[in-house]
Amino acid sequence: MLRGKLDSHRIGVVEVLISTFGFSLYPIFGKYVFAGGASLSTTLTVRFIIAAVIFWLIIFSKHGFPRLNFKTWLLLWVMGGVGYSSMAGLYLSSVRYIPASLATLLLYAYPIIVTILSVATRQEEVSLQKLLGLTSSTIGLGLIIGLAFGEINLFGILLALGASVIYSVYIVLGGRVLKTTTPLISTGVISLSAAVTYSIIGSTTGFTFNISGFTWLVIIGIALFCTVLAMLTFFSGIQKIGAASASILSTMEPVMTVVIAFVLFGEQLTISQMLGGIFVILGGILSVWVPKSTTAEITFTGSEKI
Repeated sequence: MLRGKLDSHRIGVVEVLISTFGFSLYPIFGKYVFAGGASLSTTLTVRFIIAAVIFWLIIFSKHGFPRLNFKTWLLLWVMGGVGYSSMAGLYLSSVRYIPASLATLLLYAYPIIVTILSVATRQEEVSLQKLLGLTSSTIGLGLIIGLAFGEINLFGILLALGASVIYSVYIVLGGRVLKTTTPLISTGVISLSAAVTYSIIGSTTGFTFNISGFTWLVIIGIALFCTVLAMLTFFSGIQKIGAASASILSTMEPVMTVVIAFVLFGEQLTISQMLGGIFVILGGILSVWVPKSTTAEITFTGSEKI
């Protein structure tokens, strides 16, 4: 029995790490699709259409058509069509102007922004741990962007930080209202609504279909690896190791992105930016760390990742 639990826990850890690796590839693949001439609307329309089709096939096979009340349907649709689609677009767009490694470190300010919003809306209480996390992340962001304004693109920084803020609001709202459905169903609806949003945007701004086969493969890779595989392994992993442990393991995402960006693009962070990244990640860990005595109370709604 004990061995079985240990094996299950190890499998869960591996699944979350696979998920984290998939998410870490998103800004990396973004560099390739933009270099290949693909537009943002083309990339994200294809991403979310493929993801939505796969998620809904799984949903129908497991649950049939989900029975949700109108309010939940509407909320999920707005979260995907407005919230997550905006975050995904801003984050991917930021890599046009700043290194992928820097973009992911800036995005990872979101755990502490979530903590601030949760305290402000009385979903969580102030604690020394959260204050330490806030302090650490603030110092980290200062080191990342405050000492190098002359060397990095301000617009790219604003795009990445904007994605972080929107993602934080998205998570807080999702945590409050999506406890009536499953992560898989919420992800399916959010993916579908995001696909509709970018289809509408693309129909007005134009799609870029005349791109190379390699660029198309990278776009499909965003859908399959950075969305479908990443989400499904994350769902499976949290069932085995819990949401708190999965969230802490997920802080490896910016580390993976930094390493991959260095290997593929030769991106190098300054010493101050690397130190700032460490502080940001530490702040994120402090914001999600849950004492063992309260771990059983943690739930996952599906809004935290997609």
